[in-house]
Amino acid sequence: MEVSPNTARMIDYWLGGSHYFPIDVEAAKVCAGVYPDFPTVFRELRDYIGQVSRYIESQGIDQFIVFGSGLPTCGNVHEVVAQAKVLYTDIDRANIKLGQEILAENSNAGYTFCDATNLDTLEQSVVAQVLGSIRRLGMVFVGVAAFIPDEIMTQMLDQLYDWAPAGSFLALDFDGEAGIVYPEMLELLDSMGAHVYMRNPETIRALLGRWQLTEHGILPVEAWQADLSAKPIEASEPVFMYGCVVYK
Repeated sequence: MEVSPNTARMIDYWLGGSHYFPIDVEAAKVCAGVYPDFPTVFRELRDYIGQVSRYIESQGIDQFIVFGSGLPTCGNVHEVVAQAKVLYTDIDRANIKLGQEILAENSNAGYTFCDATNLDTLEQSVVAQVLGSIRRLGMVFVGVAAFIPDEIMTQMLDQLYDWAPAGSFLALDFDGEAGIVYPEMLELLDSMGAHVYMRNPETIRALLGRWQLTEHGILPVEAWQADLSAKPIEASEPVFMYGCVVYK
């Protein structure tokens, strides 16, 4: 069977994982040739997932749903909050199949299909099977919003708000202005069928609707830290990705 490059496996390669094929390595090298900081960006993004997961767990959350998950490896949610129950979701059947194989021996984690822009596609029986009785949730929506236009993003966040129990938290990231400085990167993504919507803190805040921002506010992902008292981390300019955590 012919295998095509897969973004999730390319990211696994950049993160130092082992779940990729030679064709993924070739594609990753082409992308890094256009924008050499791709590996760094995705390492920072995975570190951000770790920070937000730890913060949400510290708020008393022990159930997580991850949207647009990619592969559950290299410091993804269930590895960071090992005592929590975690349901990974994606629309990519290849990611789901491989993710299920990776998690086969893990009783606290599962992987299933869900189009995050339509929660009706999430099978509630699978949610109950993996998470049990639904309480306050931690939701991670990282690496996806950049490809969703404002109108759909607003509707999705509104639907998530109605669906989530009170006291739930949602971690998000958004592509920043770096694409303006690196138009060749945007051209590459467009050629892969991945149009990017770039945003800044003002336009991000306008999308959040009824969700409330935590005290962290909206920060570059590499500057976002779970511990508010920690020494601030200086972020690079222009900002490649912004991150924030919101709650109901």
